[in-house]
Amino acid sequence: MHKNWALFPKTILATVVTAVLPACATHVGTVNQAAAPVITTPAPLPLPAVPLPAVPIPEQPSTAVMPETGNTCISNVAFPNFPQQYQERMQEIACHLQERDGLPASYVIPTLQDASFNARAVALMTPPPPSATPAPPYPWWRYRNRFLRQNRLNQGVQFWRDHAALLQAVSQKYGVPGPILMGILNIETGFGSFQGGFSVLNSNLSLALALPGRRRFFLHQTAETLKLAQRLGVPPGTLQGSQAGAMGMSQFLASSYLRYGVTWNDPPDGPMPNLWQSPADVLASTANFFRGHGWQPGQPVLGRVSGDQGADVAPFLQGKHPLAQLRAAGIQPETASRLPGSTPVGLLRLQTERGPTLFIAYPNFYAIMGYNPSTYYSATVWAYAKAIKRVING
Repeated sequence: MHKNWALFPKTILATVVTAVLPACATHVGTVNQAAAPVITTPAPLPLPAVPLPAVPIPEQPSTAVMPETGNTCISNVAFPNFPQQYQERMQEIACHLQERDGLPASYVIPTLQDASFNARAVALMTPPPPSATPAPPYPWWRYRNRFLRQNRLNQGVQFWRDHAALLQAVSQKYGVPGPILMGILNIETGFGSFQGGFSVLNSNLSLALALPGRRRFFLHQTAETLKLAQRLGVPPGTLQGSQAGAMGMSQFLASSYLRYGVTWNDPPDGPMPNLWQSPADVLASTANFFRGHGWQPGQPVLGRVSGDQGADVAPFLQGKHPLAQLRAAGIQPETASRLPGSTPVGLLRLQTERGPTLFIAYPNFYAIMGYNPSTYYSATVWAYAKAIKRVING
């Protein structure tokens, strides 16, 4: 348990700098934990008990008492902070949370009535309408350079100085290099400098209502947010993050927080991790996420293809292929790997300053894509890791 948990409720309630966050951990899976190397930390303080708010239910069209028996759900109530057009849908959500997710009406109803519709989150998350004149492709190197500016490298150097022993210990336990983890924190929140000022509950509810194509996803995140708040012992409305409902330094969605979040050096069934304030928990949880998505310790992420050997690359630009097939076609990386020929890899063509450039994407590249399914994102995590390693090593 970490001493900064004592400040946890105030920190979540505080408004922090809001930015359009580029990504979040969105996939879940189960991973068994090994014993962690010991990192000396100050003596912990106990987590203060924060009771769930006693929010009164306003008078409703129905005067029915709220029983919690059988399969009866309580839904015939009003949700005063949501537009009239969404009242019926909110009642359906209330029933879903009770019947499908097993949450009691005494928790669900007051929580939803205390929540509110966030039009700004919806506007930020709504895709623009298709244009008759498609915009020219945005080159990868421009996206990459946004996150490799000198101030981002300086932040990384400072983070390394502050947490070098911790980064090494986490890397030893999970097999994920420290610079890769730093690449995630750099892109997601600038090493925690902007974690989002949206109510996670309000964002998830609003997006479930207003984006029909993502309704199931955000309804699931709503349920996971309520469960997470119960586990943390805080009111659901105090959890803050991005407009997409992602939280903390590593921008975990509620489902990933519950499934991959680990408290560094605490025993199983110990306290919940603090992904807003504890770098140790953040790094361990992010590495745990990668391990759950197939990270292979000691293996490469990307490899630039060596020269222009006249190989026919077109058949390999879609999907994954055995590494041996690329080798047989004359597609070789500049730095050879010892991976077996059966290893499934991809071939990417990314725009660099030199023009279209071919890269071999190894399984670890796709493990990063478990965090964000964008090739630009995964390639930029790799690029930042290489850049910060050069700076640190001089």
